[in-house]
Amino acid sequence: MLAVDANTFESIGYVPLTRTLFVKFRNSTSTITFQNVPGFRFDGLASAPRKDAYFKAFIKDRFLEKSVVLPAPTPGQPRMTL
Repeated sequence: MLAVDANTFESIGYVPLTRTLFVKFRNSTSTITFQNVPGFRFDGLASAPRKDAYFKAFIKDRFLEKSVVLPAPTPGQPRMTL
């Protein structure tokens, strides 16, 4: 996951093979996944100067979303990155 400077979310990740966008919202234990997101939308979100505005305009309510809980890192194990 890539830490980002945004008001509503703290990190994002993307899996190109499945076209899945991961968004970890602030003050939440879960991560939201968005399905069938084109890679250019992830790139746009990652590089947008106003990430919250980009998310609201181009991602929110446009892709199927699902809440997931990512496993916590196990001590001594490498941390999972997306």
